[in-house]
Amino acid sequence: MRRLVFLIADTGGGHRAAATAVERQMAAALPGEFEITMLDPFTSAKHRVIGGTAGLYGPITRHARWLWGGLYHSTNSRAAVALLERTVLRSVTSAVTEAIEQIDPDCLVSFHPLLNHISVRAVRSRARRIPVITVITDLVDIHVAWICPDVDAVVVPSPGGLDHCRRAGIPAPRCFDFGLAVDRRFTELPSDPAGIAAIRERLGLRAESFVVLVCGGADGSGGLVNHARAIAAGPPDVDVVVICGRNERARSALAGLHTRTGRPVRVLGYVNNMPEWMRASDVVVSKAGPGTIAEALCCGLPLLLVWYLPGQERGNVEWVVDIGAGRYVPRDEQLVDAIAELSAPGSETLATMRAAVKAAARPDATRRIAALIASMSERAT
Repeated sequence: MRRLVFLIADTGGGHRAAATAVERQMAAALPGEFEITMLDPFTSAKHRVIGGTAGLYGPITRHARWLWGGLYHSTNSRAAVALLERTVLRSVTSAVTEAIEQIDPDCLVSFHPLLNHISVRAVRSRARRIPVITVITDLVDIHVAWICPDVDAVVVPSPGGLDHCRRAGIPAPRCFDFGLAVDRRFTELPSDPAGIAAIRERLGLRAESFVVLVCGGADGSGGLVNHARAIAAGPPDVDVVVICGRNERARSALAGLHTRTGRPVRVLGYVNNMPEWMRASDVVVSKAGPGTIAEALCCGLPLLLVWYLPGQERGNVEWVVDIGAGRYVPRDEQLVDAIAELSAPGSETLATMRAAVKAAARPDATRRIAALIASMSERAT
């Protein structure tokens, strides 16, 4: 049994979600061949500041996006990343090194930008050669911390991401343009009318309704309350599902919206069956998170993007709009107008968006990433 270490950090749900998707794919495709350790070295770091950083991501992105943008841009240089690694990230380096010494893996896979250079240094100090792979979990705008020319392979999420890595000096044979890893359930659920009808029946949704899914990532960010209220007061023949994630304040604020409006509105917290909710919906209203975008594309779901994190998500908006898979509708009146257009019987706009979504989807990304990791783990010597 080959041993793998997947490095993540719970700054948002995307890093863990991608790693978990690959882990499940490998377990299904190659059962019993791998022992995978999921490691968050930030939580095990002894430095008090670093240990508490992950928990601040949700509050900052919900309430102070300007602060996140400042942090992103101020660290988006090689000098800044090097300074971080020499100072506050030293305890993270120690945590990674200790884990490698204990596990002695056959391959190290980083799903977080701040762990790539650290991983390379940790394995290069070993007598046994251990391949290092970077799996980028952002979509278009790639932070400089993702770029480490010394890794053995880099999985990039898009042609734009590939171009960024190549211009940064990573050789072409080390770059693999596979797309973003998503849970295999997003690609395996039935997409035919009968299959979708069965999913809707299980979820308690009306078979013939136009379903709008409103979400904001695992942390439930992005003005869920205002968007849900605006949609519920909008087009009459629309069912609304709001998934609030860990944002209990939003869930409480929306409690009773169905009763107040007399409209079909479902309000949920954190769910484990997001693939079913996406497959059962007609359009998703969300922030421009890379994971949500990739999942929606795999489910054939057009996107109405209402906001983005400054830094790594701005390019996501431009990409989705440019390929025709969705729209950017930051104001409630724009959002309601777009839903009215898409939900109209025989909407040509909806048909066009669905075609663009299908063309952009990369449902084989997780399988290809898992196969690459399996292949490279054989090179450990």
